[in-house]
Amino acid sequence: MAAAQKRGAETELVTLKDKNIKICDGCLACEKTSTCHIKDDMQEIYSKILSADAVVLGSPTYFDAPTSLAMGFIDRTMPLYGRIKGKRFASIVVGQVLGDEGAASRGKVENYFKIIADTFGLNYTGSLSVAARNPNDASKIPHIEKRCQELITKILK
Repeated sequence: MAAAQKRGAETELVTLKDKNIKICDGCLACEKTSTCHIKDDMQEIYSKILSADAVVLGSPTYFDAPTSLAMGFIDRTMPLYGRIKGKRFASIVVGQVLGDEGAASRGKVENYFKIIADTFGLNYTGSLSVAARNPNDASKIPHIEKRCQELITKILK
């Protein structure tokens, strides 16, 4: 985020684990109203996504999938369907398993995020795949800053 800010981008980090996000109850009312009846922190997040030029979603990989928190968040974005088409979207995927197996696991999550982008009509600008046993160690990986810069360049185009 600091690198994006240096290039003039206004950024904001929203950490899902610090938010009160309830699970989707499948009522489908949002298909008709473009709003969700569940009153929680997603209401604030909806407005942030609507006003953003680009969204970057990050998740560690758990069993070859995004975390349940990330999946629940994606489920709750249904009220935005048709309203965020064309926005730039990128992903950051951190896998705790190293080597070929870890790369395959991260690739599955990247592909899932691409499917979500396609579903919403987002402009998928790329992904950053990071092999780290602990997501907090990702910043210590050699060349990570260069890889971040490359993704930021794609997002800011």
